[in-house]
Amino acid sequence: MAEFKFSCPQCSQHIQCDTGYVGMQINCPTCKQAIIVPQAPRSATAPPAMPTPPPVSRPSAAAPPSLATRQTTAAPAVGQRFAGASGGQPPVKKSGGLLKMLLIVAVTLIGATGGFFGVTYALKHVGGGKSKANPAAQVSAPSADAAVHALSILTKVHGAYTNVTSVRADGTVTLFLDLSNITVADVNPNQSANAKNAARHPPGMPRIVTNTTELSIKRAQTNLYYMAMEAVSKVDRMTMTNTFAFWKSDKGQFMFTDSHQKMIPPSYRQMTDSNSTNSQPEQIKKIQEMFADPANLTKIIKDLGQTEDESVNGQDCYTLTAKVLGQKVKVWVGKTTYLIPQWQITLGGQISDADIDDAFSLYESAFTNMPPPALEMIKTQVKKFAPVMMKIRGTITSTSRNVEVNPTLAADDFNYDVPPGVRLVRMPAATSRGNQLEINQRNACINNLRQIDAAKQQWALENGKKSTDTPAEDDIKPYVGKPDANGNQSFPKCPAGGKYTIGRMDQMPTCSVPGHVLSQ
Repeated sequence: MAEFKFSCPQCSQHIQCDTGYVGMQINCPTCKQAIIVPQAPRSATAPPAMPTPPPVSRPSAAAPPSLATRQTTAAPAVGQRFAGASGGQPPVKKSGGLLKMLLIVAVTLIGATGGFFGVTYALKHVGGGKSKANPAAQVSAPSADAAVHALSILTKVHGAYTNVTSVRADGTVTLFLDLSNITVADVNPNQSANAKNAARHPPGMPRIVTNTTELSIKRAQTNLYYMAMEAVSKVDRMTMTNTFAFWKSDKGQFMFTDSHQKMIPPSYRQMTDSNSTNSQPEQIKKIQEMFADPANLTKIIKDLGQTEDESVNGQDCYTLTAKVLGQKVKVWVGKTTYLIPQWQITLGGQISDADIDDAFSLYESAFTNMPPPALEMIKTQVKKFAPVMMKIRGTITSTSRNVEVNPTLAADDFNYDVPPGVRLVRMPAATSRGNQLEINQRNACINNLRQIDAAKQQWALENGKKSTDTPAEDDIKPYVGKPDANGNQSFPKCPAGGKYTIGRMDQMPTCSVPGHVLSQ
């Protein structure tokens, strides 16, 4: 499919995507607002793009800092490009599709491990399945003792995080992806294996992708948050540095980005607060709540057991290993604090269709901002490219430092130090989904009142009525709207449940809902 660019109507961010997404609802990678992908121009072609890592949604206060920041490591994905990202070689269209699928699988894995730590009390229900993973991400079935010890440790981890109301931490998230084993035949499964150049690496697809992100987070029960990141990405020989900051203080909700390029100035924006159930923060919250159900955990976590003790930054730790969607997931747990200073995902495991079906059956209940047909399309594409995943080598590692649980945080702690000289751009107020529903209902009701008033006038004209006369509903019903297929005439109803008062001929009809008023 051809790729094209369009601008987010909320923040003007340039977004690149396939024409296959036209008409679908997505979230802007910058402002996180739900938008509809517009029609592509006729001359849409694949522009040069080697995007920078996407920004991170804010973590939940109840989440351990190391795991809560995991999305900073998602592989760069064609179709979500920040303004100012350095251009590389024009990607081949088929390669772009594969990179999208790699990102989808990575995000699915990372999202799955998000529930891994938050609901440890429920993991007693998780059984171990027979491993089918590729040796690069092999997880052996644990012994009975190892499984029991793992559950005991995780119960204590859950206790350590149960009463978290605020958190402050620094951390480093690293990603390494080796895509050099992928061939043209892999990204185009319908092509004959004997086709010309089928065994060569796809032109435009990088071989090695690395990302190191230094971050600092703060989160409070008051719904204030702070996340600042410095990300350095290297795609083969091309290096990109980006600074991101997202924070919500008593002054509002803000975003700062800097691609560190001479011709592109930093961006400093005040964002509109989004309380919609389909907003990105609410979607993340739903995903976390989803893993509170033990039945959901059993679908994605296999072969959970305790492994050899290790240390992280001089801290003695237990280690727990499991298989999640065919990939090896390892978690380090402090022996004294029972906090999680580090976790790691090893890629290269085999993902079965059953694994994918189980994962998407969970996410269908969480991603309410994505139409079911769009999710089904993504699932189909993930299955199509799942065999390629075992040819990928790589790791995603998150390590936390300076973790403080329940620190006292003042309002000023949530303000980011924006460099001097950067101008603040205030975003226009966005209408929430709830407010839009109220507006639509009010407009529909006022239109009903107009029809009722017109019917009154017609009834009075045909029947010689005076201004002091008051018609009944049955009197004016024949003059309102059109009859149904059976010839029955219905009377308009307020979509918000209000009650209409027809009134005298010299009065306007009214509705009992405040604001539903027909002007003179």
